[in-house]
Amino acid sequence: MEPQSKIKQTQEDGNRYFTNVVTRWLEIGAVTATGIFHLIFQSLEAKGLFIVLASIGWVSYIAWRVRCDSDLWVKWGFHTKNLLSAFVWPTVIFTLGVTLMAWYGLTHARVLWQGHIFFLLLLYPLWGILQQFLVQALGVANLMTIFPKQGWMVALPVGVVLFSLVHYPDGWLLMLATAVMACFFIPCYLRDRNLWPLGLYHGWLGTFFYLWVLGRDPWVDVFG
Repeated sequence: MEPQSKIKQTQEDGNRYFTNVVTRWLEIGAVTATGIFHLIFQSLEAKGLFIVLASIGWVSYIAWRVRCDSDLWVKWGFHTKNLLSAFVWPTVIFTLGVTLMAWYGLTHARVLWQGHIFFLLLLYPLWGILQQFLVQALGVANLMTIFPKQGWMVALPVGVVLFSLVHYPDGWLLMLATAVMACFFIPCYLRDRNLWPLGLYHGWLGTFFYLWVLGRDPWVDVFG
């Protein structure tokens, strides 16, 4: 390759790297802004509206980015290549978590099968998948790429803290629970890069935590 061609190639690689880094920072910023808007909408008692708007916005972004680069579907974790193995550890975590919550519910006179639980178990995982996408694919994975040397030391605590803080309006108990869930789910994502089990169990754990631990119906919180 001629020197001039090498220089041009180097410039193109540099521009591509710069664009990639900027995109990752913009995604992290957008995720952070989404968390802030979540707090604002919740303070206005418009959580349902926020979920609708956030879902439309982020699903549109996913569709646009995947249309431009089909490899992102796999890179982000929307694939089934390793689905069975990706379910192993999240299933262990879910089983332990739901057992502890059931015990808590029974000892605190909660009704284990109640109200809208069927609809919550069906719909909450859809919202859970989107939340895991924001935290894991656009948050944790981007930080791992931007800070390759620091890696876990940056991505794990930042992901845990942000995911916990966004649940501030629901009290310290939910903040603690989401922090613990993030501590376990982040390594699972970085190991398998698969969002499906994390989103499913996010929704189910959230359902049971609201009903059995907090004694609240999230369906009522969202839809009234």
